Amino acid sequence: MLKRTRIMLQTKLLLIEYATVNGKDKNHWKLAAIRSIKNLLLQIDFNVEVIPDTNSDRLQNLLCSLKGESLTKEEKILVEELIIFS
Repeated sequence: MLKRTRIMLQTKLLLIEYATVNGKDKNHWKLAAIRSIKNLLLQIDFNVEVIPDTNSDRLQNLLCSLKGESLTKEEKILVEELIIFS
């Protein structure tokens, strides 16, 4: 189950990144937020940490804790997109 959550989040992020890179407007703020969230997700020990993959507020809190500061507006928007992306 934990491995599936990790793979699901990474896959969603990869799909969002692909759509952003290949879209007609290259959103540089979004690409920067994607890189940041990718790096934060790499810090998570998925064998120990319970990942809130259906609650954006809890996921934002976890990522904020890992980052050591508040998420940027763009990072928060991306986390929302990760949760609702289907």
